[in-house]
Amino acid sequence: MATLKLSAVISFAAIACAVLLTPAAQARTFPDVAKSYWDYAAINWVTNQGPAGARLLDDYQGAAFKPDQPITRQQLAAAVVTASSNFADTVAAPVPLADLAATSPYFHAVQVAIALHLMGPSHGNFDPGAAVPEWQADRILVRMIRLLHPTADWTILSALQPTTWQPNPGWTTDAPARLPWEVAARFLGLRYNHLSEPALEVSPSQDIDRAEVAYMFKAALTVAPWQLEELSGFDHIVLPSLSVRQRQIIDFALQYAGYPYVWGGQYPTPDSPYGLQAHGGFDCSGFVWWVLKMNFGYAIPNAQRTAAAMATAAKPRIGRAKLAPGDIIFFGPNGPKSSAASIFHAAIYLGNGWFLEASSFFDGVTLANLNWPGWYYSSGFAWGRRVLSPVQLSTAAGT
Repeated sequence: MATLKLSAVISFAAIACAVLLTPAAQARTFPDVAKSYWDYAAINWVTNQGPAGARLLDDYQGAAFKPDQPITRQQLAAAVVTASSNFADTVAAPVPLADLAATSPYFHAVQVAIALHLMGPSHGNFDPGAAVPEWQADRILVRMIRLLHPTADWTILSALQPTTWQPNPGWTTDAPARLPWEVAARFLGLRYNHLSEPALEVSPSQDIDRAEVAYMFKAALTVAPWQLEELSGFDHIVLPSLSVRQRQIIDFALQYAGYPYVWGGQYPTPDSPYGLQAHGGFDCSGFVWWVLKMNFGYAIPNAQRTAAAMATAAKPRIGRAKLAPGDIIFFGPNGPKSSAASIFHAAIYLGNGWFLEASSFFDGVTLANLNWPGWYYSSGFAWGRRVLSPVQLSTAAGT
């Protein structure tokens, strides 16, 4: 399902940001990156950015790119300070690092990355050769975009911090620490949907390779103004009063924020009991299936695995005004007038317009809202399906 803004269909790579990067006279190519490679264009684009002798992600001086090799922390540090145009910064007081000598070609870039709070040391070490998990790469790239666009509204990063975010007064969720970074990264278009090669997808804790990072840098450096402007939509996520069961469902579902979109996926790892997946992750109805059927035991028969089948079984159909947290919500080409067979998307409703979805457009599990102006979510909403019992919906016993 490709959820798009109705006001304009804007490619994430179509609008260049204001940062001035020095182009080379001729695009760089690499012997280990064939023209048929999925990220050929982004790799050649990013390695054509930056000052001469320090091109972005050109760690092997043009001899190779090593696209499938995990990026290291020192390589990522060099890339973010190059992309942010801070490579030449002077660091007055370098941080002592036990595992990175001052003679290392990466020492200066690492020190700049630390000084700019893009990356940090831990207990006097930087782990320069360590691989970078996907969610940390998302966090670092979002920090870089914030550095490049300081006047944008970055409240999302504090508003969704799980330790402080209270969707209900006094209730902090069990969401993972990566939540704000994953939601921001996906809204800003940093993740690539490997729809035709799902085995290439990356889970949050999985090491990310250099090709994926190249794609992320191109997206970050060509982020569209509307994406930055609409980050403010996440500033105040407040949910209605919730029952104990509704909180349990939301707590569980939020654990999978940032998991990739995988067509036919219904399990966080490849070994789904319903059949092997190319990669752990979820499609839209698969995420609903994983949360509500496989973990909370709601009666969704195997024959209702698809969004259309789930929607067909909605009796009664719940209209927008009567939706309750924990309902399954469906989207179709004609909104409420859609036929059940035409339903193409499903998600889990949280309340006040908010829902959790496994989105092909954002390549993963993330938050979205029915009330965002100009988005298809509003006009495409068809109806809801209730699986929670009246007792499970009741807040009478306390929240």
